[in-house]
Amino acid sequence: MGKRQDWSVTACIFLFLSLASQIHCRSHIPFPSPKRGVSSSGDTSHFNVIQRESVPSPKDKDLIQQLPGQPSDVTFKQYGGYVAVNKPAGRFLYYYFVETIKPGNTTPLVIWFNGGPGCSSLGGAFKELGPFRVHSDGKTLFRNPYSWNNEANVLFLETPVGTGFSYSNSPINGKQGDKATAEDNYMFLVNWLERFPEYKGRDIYIAGQSYAGHYVPQLAQIILHRNNQTLINLRGILIGNPSLNREIQDDFGYKFMFSHGLISQQQMDNYNKFCTDSDLYDWDKCHLASQKIEAQKTHLDIYNIYAPLCLNSTLSSEPKKCTTIMKADPCSGNYLKAYLNIKEVQEAIHANTTKIPYEWTSCNTKLLWEWNEKDRYVSLTPILQELMGKGVRVMLYNGDVDLVIPFTSTLAVVKTMNLTVVKEWRPWFTGGHVGGFTEDYKGNLTFVTVKGAGHSVPTDQPIHALNIFTSFIRNTPLPQTA
Repeated sequence: MGKRQDWSVTACIFLFLSLASQIHCRSHIPFPSPKRGVSSSGDTSHFNVIQRESVPSPKDKDLIQQLPGQPSDVTFKQYGGYVAVNKPAGRFLYYYFVETIKPGNTTPLVIWFNGGPGCSSLGGAFKELGPFRVHSDGKTLFRNPYSWNNEANVLFLETPVGTGFSYSNSPINGKQGDKATAEDNYMFLVNWLERFPEYKGRDIYIAGQSYAGHYVPQLAQIILHRNNQTLINLRGILIGNPSLNREIQDDFGYKFMFSHGLISQQQMDNYNKFCTDSDLYDWDKCHLASQKIEAQKTHLDIYNIYAPLCLNSTLSSEPKKCTTIMKADPCSGNYLKAYLNIKEVQEAIHANTTKIPYEWTSCNTKLLWEWNEKDRYVSLTPILQELMGKGVRVMLYNGDVDLVIPFTSTLAVVKTMNLTVVKEWRPWFTGGHVGGFTEDYKGNLTFVTVKGAGHSVPTDQPIHALNIFTSFIRNTPLPQTA
């Protein structure tokens, strides 16, 4: 097999050089002498055709020839670049796109958002569901065999403006928020489809995690309100550990800690007595009770309460031995930050072309803290119900060891939607083992828990995550037998 691949690479290089030489020769074909009776300012269409053929399209310009440090067994195309969402204001969103490993004219398109607000979807691409992960040296990559591009074409979008490599040439007045972000995301998708017209009319799914519980439904709603189905054929939305209604969800964090042995009975009792009991409420005692509980979080990874903390963020001179997708490295965020701030990497992926005066980070903390406060607490369930009413399938999945958005809080939000259960709570399986539990509701909403996963399910349980994704895209039930 190796010899055949080596032969293929050699053959491709030879063919490329051969074609390149032909193009070079063609560009030096002397312009034909004008025919008798035709002046030198006559028909130049032949010359113009040659000129037009030599100008690459925006899509061709975005083609990533090779990621620095990538493995040799890459058979799919990758693209990266900027799409204008507001040219007068100079607002541009950066994207990274990976075609499916098994290309086809009907293979669906999936758009992925990370949360925050202000967290880069390149984190999703290189730490979660994308085809590569970054080694501990911060320079080389290794394959993720459970990448979602096994099943679909996946488009990772850095949004809103100010996230990752996305930028604005003009100052943004006031705090950023959900509405403007949804508008930008819609304009991005419309303009991106003009650059990649072969995806118009294909089945499209919108997916994400965390605060993408806002981005995903809001983009889907705009598509339904403005869309011609021949352009954007929205089929479903898939959201992991979703932020859907903070007023409800915020009440479940301490209860989750107590149920998992992270705080004492006394600490829980004090919180309930002085913070939630209207007759006994005492601000000073409530504050003290909350402080004692919050102090326990300093020893935990709140995104996965059973995961180890990153105790040494120093890059290694060589990739760590025995690196495997199945064991998440708690320091992987440091490796990714180092990799994406390498000049050669940015050039290869066509990022930071305007020399942004700051380095790439996984989350823009300024956006995180300055986001419109009213938007943070808006309930997204009315939009979910609207989407379901128009035939859009909805799946919500939750890692069962996430403290930031516990699965119990997501279930509580679903309960407020007053949906009818059509298939009761039951286990689902991966490779003969329980992958989690699931329940189906009338109107095409499915809720799924993922055993042993935290906030970023594809990182913690990549096989389970791919199983869920494949089931959703194919519209087939999760495996119900061991």
